[in-house]
Amino acid sequence: MKSFSLSLLVIVVSTTFSIQVRASDDLVLNTKGGLYIHELKDYDLSSSVFLDNQRLLAIRHKDKNFLIYGIPYDSELGENSLEIKINNDIRRLDFNIKPKFFDTQKIRISSKYSNLSLASQERVVFESNHLKQAKDYWYNIFPDLKFTIPANGIVTGRFGTKRFYNGKAGNPHNGLDIGAEKGTKIMAPSAGKIILTGHYYYNGKFILLDHGMGLKSIFIHLDEILVEKGQLVKKGELIGKIGNTGKSSGPHLHWSLILNKTYIDPEYFLNGQIIDYFSLKVE
Repeated sequence: MKSFSLSLLVIVVSTTFSIQVRASDDLVLNTKGGLYIHELKDYDLSSSVFLDNQRLLAIRHKDKNFLIYGIPYDSELGENSLEIKINNDIRRLDFNIKPKFFDTQKIRISSKYSNLSLASQERVVFESNHLKQAKDYWYNIFPDLKFTIPANGIVTGRFGTKRFYNGKAGNPHNGLDIGAEKGTKIMAPSAGKIILTGHYYYNGKFILLDHGMGLKSIFIHLDEILVEKGQLVKKGELIGKIGNTGKSSGPHLHWSLILNKTYIDPEYFLNGQIIDYFSLKVE
């Protein structure tokens, strides 16, 4: 399974902001960009879980241990499997990926972002490699999975939206867009460590926040960055302000969530849905 590359253009549409609390017994996690959760029996959290030499997120909830795997968007629907390694024990996990409807958007973009100069291409390659190195970082703490919304505003784009740029198919949208006035506060949705900040060609000003165990947030198109690399932040702490920098069509926050180096839908982590899922759905 391969994760898709970061799609960074944002288009503002008129959608009333609402992150709906969905009933836990109706919540379907195992979709493209969703989560596969599996109870790990006879498992000690002092051990590590690996998939193809990549460490995966495992947590403890109510005296039970769970594996949480981010499902890549480009995964095939239907039956899938993982072969995980715990110490010298190899386990095969079978699970089903269910279909999910995604909207479509047609977007016009500036030639600055569709036909890059040689210098811009070299800059983008350098920045992409630098960001990839940061994504490989492993912060060995257990994350707080009960996230809060990082900014107030209106939803202008949701995860998985199929996008066409100047008539050509592009990468699906890999995050949640929140439109708001320039300067609107951005708060950390969960505690973590700042592992990278910068001002990139596509991202504009951005922050990469590591919540622990491979779960990371990236916030892009910022007007101001109010934290520094290496800084520890608490949930709800001010980290930046909404802007319109980089490949952006108006002031907004693009928030992506990354798990096991793949982009997943951030909305699954809002309103305590994951915690409710553990309590009511996982056997």
